[in-house]
Amino acid sequence: MTVRKRTTLGVVHVTATPPGWDKGAAGIRAIHKAKGWSDIGYNELINPGGRAEMGRGKMAVGAHVAGFNSIAYGLAMVGGVNAGNRPDFNTIKDAELATLERRMGELTNDFPDIEWCGHRDLSPDKNGNGVIEPFEHIKACPCFDVIPWAKERGLPVADIKGTWKTIILEPDSAPVLEGPDTRTAYLQRLLTRGGYVLGPIDGIAGKKTRAAICAFQLASGLAQSGEFDPVTVARLRAIFEAKAAA
Repeated sequence: MTVRKRTTLGVVHVTATPPGWDKGAAGIRAIHKAKGWSDIGYNELINPGGRAEMGRGKMAVGAHVAGFNSIAYGLAMVGGVNAGNRPDFNTIKDAELATLERRMGELTNDFPDIEWCGHRDLSPDKNGNGVIEPFEHIKACPCFDVIPWAKERGLPVADIKGTWKTIILEPDSAPVLEGPDTRTAYLQRLLTRGGYVLGPIDGIAGKKTRAAICAFQLASGLAQSGEFDPVTVARLRAIFEAKAAA
């Protein structure tokens, strides 16, 4: 077992196991070893009833977040997807969240330098604006915004900027973010890279944005819908993402 020399990051996960799954660390270990891993990836697991259970080990270097494992403690809750295999925060039990808060506090005492975040907060900043936005998330894990949640509870959090908005929980669905659509904001940035004038980049497809879309569609030989429809988005990204990467 490789041992961590320092612990400066705490990462919250969900296991993405289906509703009703309750086989503990042994079950997750079996899943991970079937993938060719040497052991369970998480340092610790929180089961549906709220029982905390050690996974790979408190001081072990886990296999839960690429690029950060050597400094990170991985704390996972069982659940995270609904019967349709869609990310769904509703699958996380209240008992798990209560234990999560307690264990985060205890681990903060054990590791004074630790700062907390969610797995998806460590996604790459694709557009380089200094904010990890929903369209940049590698995966939905852990299906909620850990940083503001932890901060409200007086826990130390990682210095990662995200788009923190109210989460509306709807039965049998993934969380829905209120407010301007960050995907729209990114597409607005692509339009401005192409020289299209549309006013502020605010994530809202108003009159100026729709006019800019129409202008781009006209120049690209596309139907002028004034909407970020799939064909328009594909063309927009193909042209201006390639230019940005050049």
